[in-house]
Parts: sequence; structure tokens; C-alpha cells
Amino acid sequence: MVIWPRRLGSPLLSLAVVAMLLVSACGGGAGATGQDPVRLTFWAWVPGMDKAVELFNRTHDDVQVTLDNIPPGPKGGYAKMHAAVLAGDAPCLAQMEFQELPSFLLNVELMDLSPYLTDADRADFQQNTWDLVTYEGGTYAVPQATGPMALYYRADLFDKWGIEVPETWAEYREAAARVREADPDAYVTNFPANDASPFISLAWQAGTPWFDTRGGVWNAKMTSAETLKVADYWQGMIKDGLVKVSPHFAPGWYKDLASGHLVAIPLAQWGEAILAANAPDTAGKWRAAPLPQWEAGGNASASNGGSSTALLRGCEHPREAVEFALWINRDPRSVAMLIESGYGWPAAIDGMSSPSLTKPSAFLGGQRTDRLFTESSSRVPRGWVWWPGYEETRQTLNDSFPRALAGEGTFASALRAAQTQVVEQLREKGLRAQ
Repeated sequence: MVIWPRRLGSPLLSLAVVAMLLVSACGGGAGATGQDPVRLTFWAWVPGMDKAVELFNRTHDDVQVTLDNIPPGPKGGYAKMHAAVLAGDAPCLAQMEFQELPSFLLNVELMDLSPYLTDADRADFQQNTWDLVTYEGGTYAVPQATGPMALYYRADLFDKWGIEVPETWAEYREAAARVREADPDAYVTNFPANDASPFISLAWQAGTPWFDTRGGVWNAKMTSAETLKVADYWQGMIKDGLVKVSPHFAPGWYKDLASGHLVAIPLAQWGEAILAANAPDTAGKWRAAPLPQWEAGGNASASNGGSSTALLRGCEHPREAVEFALWINRDPRSVAMLIESGYGWPAAIDGMSSPSLTKPSAFLGGQRTDRLFTESSSRVPRGWVWWPGYEETRQTLNDSFPRALAGEGTFASALRAAQTQVVEQLREKGLRAQ
């Protein structure tokens, strides 16, 4: 199966073969000569990564890593990486969000880690995170962190208004109506029409991936019955005045959180830190619960966010680079440092029981959430496939959802138009798509 353009001469090669040739061209990652350590450069933007890299350097004499802090990927980091690979002076290692990997693969800018990974290495990380870094049998990054989701809700207001924590999205709608009745200024949550990523996460939870690669073709399924159900649900909530249309992570959103005007928000595990930082006077009033289900009795969750550590084309020491990528993302000391810095939920299985995650949360009224998010991360439906040009697709929806709310079509028609557009874009990139 070949899902990438046939390129680079004749006979024509799949990307997996190209990556393997690149590894071979690097001499298999010969180690340091004499007493000189192998020196690697790592580009990343995760807060606190400097402390973890410093610890690695103190505990490894044969490999030394220089960390260069770069802008977050979507804010210039990825453009910097593309330019560096093209110029032939890219670092060995780079932080990369899961959804960005296919775009780098399309340009043959990543190296296959498979020759340097053992079954034991793979067993140290949650299997569904390996799914997100594997294409055509090649593994192109080490999973770093994920964004398992839950429902953060104001327990004090739910108790005051006699509202039960919803277990299904139908019950969530009922709770939304109760909130509006109890306080005309309050909403159960907001819908960020200018950012489609939360919507995409909830569509992922519904069960049908937006793409598969059966038959060596990028098959678009953005208009599946499950996704259209999600679209109709949120458009109906907005039409009936049950949710507020406003952007996440904006001054108005923080004000609504602090004032009790948004009271039950689906967010990733990293959302607690944002709530605590921007609504500190509400400490102790929030709790976290499993994400509501699309079907009664279901147990699917969702993920929003997540990163990996990838090897960029041209790395001369892939074996040592993989050693570092594994260590930084699974060593208990490193993971603890990154958790404290707020990098997300660890992809490493042992990291999920880190003391930083098992201690009670004062902001959540003493609630422990480690089991909640361990289960949430394990229940994210498998089979999701990110596609080249994800950011273009997200931006298309960011533009079309507000137009739908202004009367120009519906969320469903916006998805149909976006699917048509992304298929055309994939074909323009030389991919087989339908």
C-alpha cells in the first residue's frame, strides 16, 4: 500500500523505503568516537523541557543534547523546521504535534525510527499513541503527551440548581436547559466557532475517523453519520440558545469562567491549569467527570492536543537520537518535570502514575483525577488517522462555521464543503484521495 506520492526517480519509491534509505545513508547511527560524546540538537517549545534535557545530559556521558527553544509549531516552529530541512541544516530532533506528522511525511522530512525501537520500548507507551505516529508500517516519532478529555463542571452550582452530572450528550442538553432556567446569564458551555479543534475531538469520540487509507487511498469520511450527528447536536444547542458562541482562551471566556457564567466545559486534562490560572477565586468549586457519551452505556472518550518527538531528515546519529527521544518521554524523572510544567498527559504508561498526577487537586476540591484521565486516555477510539494539510482543513472549518451561524448554510454543509476542498488539496499534493 502506498498512500504517498510516487516520487524520487525510477523505480519509484514509497516514503517508508525513502526513510529507510535515509537511515542507511547515516551509517546506521554510528556512536561517538574515542571520548567525544555524540552531540544532538533538539527543537521544542514545551515549558520546562530545559530541565529535562539538563538531567539527560548529567546522566549520559556518551550523548549530549542542546535544546533550542522555538516558537510553538503553528506559530512559526513548523515553518522553521521545513526551512531547515530544505537547507540541509535541520536538528536531529524536533517536537511535533501528532496532526502535523503527515505533512512532514509528505515532504519526506522525517526518518523512520523502527530499526531502533524494540517491542519493550513500544510496550512502555499506550498503544493508541503509537497508532498516531505510524504510517505504512514505519514509526516516525516517539509519543510524548496526549490530551484526554473530561467534563469540568461547577459542582457548587450544579448542587445549588439540582442538576445531575450528565452521562450522555442528551443529558448534557437537558442540563444546559436547566442552567439557562436557573441563571439567564449562565450557559453550560460555549462553542468556539472560530476554532474547530474541539469539534473535531468530539467527532473523534463519536467513532468514525475522518480519514482512512484503505486501498492506498486517502478516503475522506468527514460527513459520516456519526460526525453529522455531532454537527447537528451543536448547531441545535446554539439555535436553541443553550450554549454561548464565544472563543476559548480569550478575555471574555476567562471572565465567564470566573463569574460562573460557564459551568460545564469539555476540556483536555491540561484544561485544569488554565481554569486555575484564570479563575482562581473559583478554586475548590470545580470537579471533573467522564466526558458524556453519544450513546447511553458507551465508554468512548476523546483527545484534544498531543505531541511527539520526531527525527528530522538528515540526522547523522539516529540511534542516539531515538535513545534520547525514548528517555525524555518515559524516564520517571523527566516525565515528572514535564508534568509539573504542564505539558499534558504522559503517553508513557508509567508516567500516568507519577506522584504529580496522583495527588489530590485543591482546585478540584481535593479530587484525584489520575484514574479518570488514565481511563479517558485508554478509551479514545483507535483508528483515527491524521492527514496531510490538517491545518488547512481546520482553518476552512474555522471560517465556515461562523458563516453557518450567520445563516450561510449549516455545520453539515460546511463539513461537506470542507471535505470536497480537502480531497482536492490532497490530490493537488500528488496523493490519491476520494
